[in-house]
This record gives sequence, structure tokens and C-alpha cells, in this order.
Amino acid sequence: MSEGGRIQELNQALHNWRAELLKNDHIRRHGEIALITFGKDHVVALDPSGRTAGPADQPFVPVSEFNPPNLQAGGVTPMVEALQYAFQCLAARRQYLRSSGIPLVNRPLVYLMTDGVPTDIEGRRSDHWRDFAPVIRQQESGKHLLFFAFGVDGAEQEVLQGLAPRSWHFLSNLPFAEVLTLMSASIESASAESARSKPAEEVYREVNVRLDKDARIRDFLKGNG
Repeated sequence: MSEGGRIQELNQALHNWRAELLKNDHIRRHGEIALITFGKDHVVALDPSGRTAGPADQPFVPVSEFNPPNLQAGGVTPMVEALQYAFQCLAARRQYLRSSGIPLVNRPLVYLMTDGVPTDIEGRRSDHWRDFAPVIRQQESGKHLLFFAFGVDGAEQEVLQGLAPRSWHFLSNLPFAEVLTLMSASIESASAESARSKPAEEVYREVNVRLDKDARIRDFLKGNG
């Protein structure tokens, strides 16, 4: 993310994405968001509201309070550790809501966005993602979550496809603004009432149809702009 001003582009896109998410009334009223980074400071859950710096005491905030802090690029990619931590945060949040008598409106959605391959804390390539992929499949089959992987410049297709066989997208040539627009479209499709009780495979298929249709429309408009 440090090359070519990509991290600055991502920061700007995240701020613009907030307005896009708030356009959806369902997401605005019911959605929560957490932001976990992996790189320079290893694995950190940041305050998505931007009110506090450093690690967040509470990783989740309502989407209506989403105001992301500026991210910084680093030289390592502890992707597996970040995914493990994200799943732990999600399980803790689910348990808290359940104990508080608050039902989940939708299955949680986990999005991975990366421009690299997994490494250990010293920057050496790691294949531990192969051990974590079955954990994701188990969570999907239990209808505990939906998992999407988006790869931009530098990401490795084998890793994306291994972690998210039916829901990976390689978007190396797209600006972050368009990547996040695709994420918004997938959120809308996956949070639709008709998708709430379906097996993960069906939801992924419907999301992919939606994203493919949106991509064709964008390509058409660009060609006629």
C-alpha cells in the first residue's frame, strides 16, 4: 500500500465510502462496522469512528458513526493473524448481543482487502492461510458469517481464491473508490431479506451476478462517456 500513493488513495476512498453506505437505509439503521488493519503495527482494531487513536476498546460502532482514521502502510502482511483476530472480535460481539437479547438482523460480513501475500511478523512469506481456510468454510456452513476477499495491486490470486473460493475478486486495475463501490453492492445483496437464511453458496452466487451486472453497466457508461 505504500507504493504510488496507494495508502492515501485508500484513505480518501474510505471517507467517501461512508456517505455511500449511509445511502442505504437498512445498513444505516442496523449496521455495525469494525476496522482491523495488519501491517506496520502488526494487527490492530482501530476505532472506526475516528474519535480515538490507536487500538479501540470496542471494535464495533454503528455505521452511522463510521468516520475512518487515516491508515498507514507497513512492510509486513500478517494476514492470517488479522483474520483470526477479526473472527475473535466477531464471536465476542455476537455473544454480547445475544446475552443482551439483541437479535442479529443479518449474518455478519467479513471483508478482506489486501495488496500483498501473507507474511510472518518478520516479513517472510507464510502459507498458514491454508490452515485457516477450513475455519472460514466451517463458519460459512454454519451460517455464522459471509466472507469476501478483494485483491488489489500485488495481491496473489491463489491466496484470495483459497480463502474465498466463491467470493474472491481480483481488482488490480481499479481505484479504491470503485473497489469500495463493489463492496457496497455486495453488502446490499448479502443483507437483502431474501438472502438472510440461504446457504452461503447461494448468497455468493447472487452477489457475483449483481457485481458482474454492475461492472458491465460501468464499462458501458465509460465507453459512452
